[in-house]
Amino acid sequence: MKVPRGHMRVGAIDIGSNSIRLLVADVQAGAGPGELVTVARAGEPCRLGRGLEKSGTVDLEAADRAVTVAVEFARRARSMGAVHTVVGATAALRRAENGAAVAAAIGERTGLRVRILSGQDEARLVYQSVVLGLRSTASRSPCVVFDLGGGSTEIVSGLGSEAGRWVSLGFGAVSLTEKFVRSNPIGADEVSGLVDEVRSILMHECAFMPGVTPILAGVGGTVTVLACLDRSMAVYEPLLIEGWLIESGRLEQLIHRVSSSTEEVRSGWPILGSGRSDIVVAGAIVVGLLAERFRSRGLVCSTQGLRYGLARLAATEAEHGPGTSPMELPAGEGS
Repeated sequence: MKVPRGHMRVGAIDIGSNSIRLLVADVQAGAGPGELVTVARAGEPCRLGRGLEKSGTVDLEAADRAVTVAVEFARRARSMGAVHTVVGATAALRRAENGAAVAAAIGERTGLRVRILSGQDEARLVYQSVVLGLRSTASRSPCVVFDLGGGSTEIVSGLGSEAGRWVSLGFGAVSLTEKFVRSNPIGADEVSGLVDEVRSILMHECAFMPGVTPILAGVGGTVTVLACLDRSMAVYEPLLIEGWLIESGRLEQLIHRVSSSTEEVRSGWPILGSGRSDIVVAGAIVVGLLAERFRSRGLVCSTQGLRYGLARLAATEAEHGPGTSPMELPAGEGS
């Protein structure tokens, strides 16, 4: 695809705890941060967070898989004409004893610097991406945005595109599945243990955040699965679920449908794809607890997560040089 006149093409690679995602996008030179057009996007499971809670290290097989996927995504970005690609890694490499070594291996093979993002970096970039993606829906409204990943969950409250208070919590769909889920379908005692732990963390870590919000927006694989189920979609189509509101009553029904199903049933849902049928139950339960904590008329689905923030960072650096797009929240607003 030809780059439009007056635009630059950039790439972003998000190395998460469950999957690695690619975005190639066009950005109008000199335009504001919201001007971004998707050219291509892709994702592959790698499960870097597998076993991390017990071992403290990233599994070498998963690391090799991550290197292979990242190399291919970097090649795709270059072949499509990306002039600059930013690679960001999240909770798995942030926590693992060998996280820096895995990042270095990916960087050496791709020829790209891998940035291990702090929870603060991740929260700010996700919040901006989600709000800008929702456009007028969230441009002037108080918002709470969460990113439910494999190994961590970022929650940010703000006003319009201005992020305010934030927290990065040490649980995600992969880590909670490994800790609590043993039965198929999940047992009542397992649900109770998971709910008690997450609810307690939310109560203590999010005490400074609003209890009610006009807009509760979520990003991540679990959220997109719930939106696709709500729309009865057999094929994942981002444009059809971006900004989609799952009303509260319907959200509860969907979470029950997911959490009461067997993995064999979930594996037959086309919208789940590979690498998610086992972890979506824990993810769905967490989404329900987040909706309980941050009361709203429902959950707004966003498909524009961290990689969109990384792409905007890539565009700023390509135009003005490294260090021109600070990745910090306002001082004193975090925890």
